[in-house]
Amino acid sequence: MANTTAPKAPTHEIFHVVGEKDKARWTKIGVGWEHSKGDGLNLVINYSPLVEGRTVVRKIKAQETEE
Repeated sequence: MANTTAPKAPTHEIFHVVGEKDKARWTKIGVGWEHSKGDGLNLVINYSPLVEGRTVVRKIKAQETEE
């Protein structure tokens, strides 16, 4: 029996952030999907930065998912 469920759109975006406040540079490096029970995330990271900065995971807003 074939799986007929279409893949869900990602629920989160992953960014590498260097700098602070207005001078921060945000680079999208991946996406994530919330577990069905809401107790975790599956992440796909397409880039692993080797420089300073931090990794930020943010929930995709409803408006962004509609586009």
